[in-house]
Amino acid sequence: MRILAIETSCDETAIAMVEASGGRTRPVFHVAANVVASQTAIHKKWGGVVPNLARRAHEKNLIPILHKALKDAGQPKLKGKNEKGKMGVKIINLINTLLQRETELREQIIRFLARYDKPDINVVAVTYGPGLEPALWVGINFAKALALAWGKPLVAVNHMEGHIVASLLKLKSKNKKGKTTEKKPVPRITFPAVALLVSGGHTELVLIKDWTEYKVLGATLDDAAGEAFDKVARMLELGYPGGPTISRIADGWKPQITNHKSPIDYARGKRGKQTYSKTHMIKFPRPMLHSRDLNFSFSGLKTAVLYYLQKQKRPFARTLVANVAASFQQAVVDVLVAKTLRAVKTYKPKTVLLGGGVAANEALRLQLADALSAQFPQTALLLPEKSFTGDNAAMIAAAAYFHAKKKAYANARTLRAEGGARL
Repeated sequence: MRILAIETSCDETAIAMVEASGGRTRPVFHVAANVVASQTAIHKKWGGVVPNLARRAHEKNLIPILHKALKDAGQPKLKGKNEKGKMGVKIINLINTLLQRETELREQIIRFLARYDKPDINVVAVTYGPGLEPALWVGINFAKALALAWGKPLVAVNHMEGHIVASLLKLKSKNKKGKTTEKKPVPRITFPAVALLVSGGHTELVLIKDWTEYKVLGATLDDAAGEAFDKVARMLELGYPGGPTISRIADGWKPQITNHKSPIDYARGKRGKQTYSKTHMIKFPRPMLHSRDLNFSFSGLKTAVLYYLQKQKRPFARTLVANVAASFQQAVVDVLVAKTLRAVKTYKPKTVLLGGGVAANEALRLQLADALSAQFPQTALLLPEKSFTGDNAAMIAAAAYFHAKKKAYANARTLRAEGGARL
């Protein structure tokens, strides 16, 4: 099954082409194309994502990205001389209606469809939520127009479901002779499974009864973990987006793990040409670490960092920034790992999956793997390749595969953007 997927939930415009096959326990995905255009430069001066600016950027980017994705996948094909420029009046009128608010995109898509033949695909997939509704609507209307023009069924995908299945995706790699080879397939997945989803907008533990059958076991009551990373980075004057910067600085101190609980001792570390002196761990709180439920809260931790920094001299010394980054990151990781272990103990899953933008965090990946192997060695851990941890359309295509196999298609007339959609 060939799936063309569109993702515009926030500030990345993404389109992917994925070939999917296999069953529920061992699906196989070949990523033929995965194109992502980041809007970081646009939103950087605002210190965060501005919904209407994101919407305009999506409108501008979608056709060029579609063309590149199809080209990467060995398409698009130009129409023959007799077919070029021909489109039914009914289809043109419907596209004009669908994209009446996206005038620039409407003109681009009509020119594109008049010039290129429909690609060899079976399904068009699109993210319907959660996310920024102005941004979501652009992708949804674009997907509706393509599905209509090409005569293909439409699949609506929850963005968080995409992060769940992201660990099933594998990129091709090259061997020493320069030949392209497939990486090893993911291990057989046995249900039930548990997913830890950690991103800028969400922190959730999800029970997976089967693909497309999910139950949220716990979620953040306030700030998501990725949001807390960005806000602490802003306090440290590290710019936007600051989460990855905090992780890079924190990882200058390599953790020497003596057990699977806190505290963790950090030794002297290096990052590029910068060498930092030995750090000390700041005693930041671990909110809800010992609560009986599986919910999260990072607002109190963020506030504790703020109060600590208010007592420090400015400009902040490099060592101070590194101490705060390492201590804050460790507090977040301790909570995420502890809650995941509690979910595993309670629900006894055979597989744990990690997903979301913060899934790229090396400390989280290493310590979650270490703790699971020590306490639950029979439980497999699937980690996404770092290229699939951020928002991308390949993960949306993978999630769409399981819906398409059940013929759970969306109704183009009733499909709407749902900014607060839940699994």
